[in-house]
Amino acid sequence: MDDRPLQWPLAVLALTAGMLLVPGQLAAAEAKLLYKCVNDKGVVSIQSSKCPAGSTEAWRRPAPTEPTPTPEQSAAAAAKIQRDEQTVRELSAEVEKKLRPTPTVIVTPPATPAVPTPSPSSDPLTPEAVSINACQSAQSFSMAVREKTWLGMTDDQTRRLYSWVADQCKVQTQRDD
Repeated sequence: MDDRPLQWPLAVLALTAGMLLVPGQLAAAEAKLLYKCVNDKGVVSIQSSKCPAGSTEAWRRPAPTEPTPTPEQSAAAAAKIQRDEQTVRELSAEVEKKLRPTPTVIVTPPATPAVPTPSPSSDPLTPEAVSINACQSAQSFSMAVREKTWLGMTDDQTRRLYSWVADQCKVQTQRDD
């Protein structure tokens, strides 16, 4: 038998396969290029397809492609995503816990023993008109107001505040009969 008839169909088959691959390779090569185009109005565009009619091609360059990740890189990325998701779950639970309403506990102060009031026949110099609680409350209020510098109190307002505190803390030594 002659070898020639057998070689001819293989050569045609190889040539046909090569012709089919060439357009695919050209399209792939064309897709990996960037084109800088300038239209007639001077507008510049960078695109992955050839410049349209009526525009000028300023340059053509290969498009940078990202490398395919290795299996180790893919596994590391998947592990990082899982860690991030776990962190989000933990932080969400913590925030939810903080936002959850807590039961309100009402604490009542212990009963204070009654302070005996002095009788009218007691010492005339006993300060009956002074209430220590009123004086302490006035001083606390005055201090709280002075700490709030954003109020911008004038000198007159400050003097009136001090005068009011002095009135609250005044000890009255004589009785009005």
